[in-house]
Amino acid sequence: MAEEAPLGATPSAPPVSMMSPARRATFWGFALLVVLAVAFYVWWGVAYATWLDNGVYAVVITLLLFGLAGMWLVLPNPPSPAPPAP
Repeated sequence: MAEEAPLGATPSAPPVSMMSPARRATFWGFALLVVLAVAFYVWWGVAYATWLDNGVYAVVITLLLFGLAGMWLVLPNPPSPAPPAP
């Protein structure tokens, strides 16, 4: 018999490989926004020799938050555990 999770433990979300191809493509598209945000910040800092710029922060934060929020929203909801029998 399979082992059950202890009481109070939250089940983990299924891995990305178990998603449908459309959801998987959407997930990786949003992940690309996160990578693009980091790459843009590093490129800007190296190219213009400045790491403190409000305009760059606005672009990076927008890309980063849309990427993270999109990745989180595309993940399927984990199954809820059955309530304990009385």
